[in-house]
Amino acid sequence: MKPQIAPFGDGTVVLRLVEERDLRTILDWRNRDEARVWFKNSDKIDLAAHIAWYNSYLRKQNDLFFLVQADGQPVGQCAIYDIDKDAKRAEVGRFLVAPEMAGKGYIRRSCAEIVRFGTQFLRLSYLFLDVMEQNTKAIRLYTRQGFLEEGRSGGLIRMGFGQDSGS
Repeated sequence: MKPQIAPFGDGTVVLRLVEERDLRTILDWRNRDEARVWFKNSDKIDLAAHIAWYNSYLRKQNDLFFLVQADGQPVGQCAIYDIDKDAKRAEVGRFLVAPEMAGKGYIRRSCAEIVRFGTQFLRLSYLFLDVMEQNTKAIRLYTRQGFLEEGRSGGLIRMGFGQDSGS
């Protein structure tokens, strides 16, 4: 069973755990050509596969996937996953903005909130993410949030935030 996490945010965005009713919306966002190219798996995903992924996600205690809302409306998504409380580390990602909400700062705000959630609420000392080398807009956003480049491999840049207690 997924842990209960109360919605949280900064006054402009609110992050709440994704629910089944959100699946069609986030799948539509993710399957757009201009969005899916930035995911490690850039294939289009059908609804049955998405539902199967969601059912698997619900059984994972170390994976928290959030819908980002502004004024009560869905504007994006983000996640913190592979949470290792013993090593005090986790990966962040799955950042995606609703196409009509691009350029309004919602992903920047949700990135700041997911970092705050990971470091303050979960008490993790290290967060990391992988981003495609060509995704300069995302790299700029992550750098502004305090992530530093740690290495490159296979067209991806590993970026970290905080102290890696796992090494």
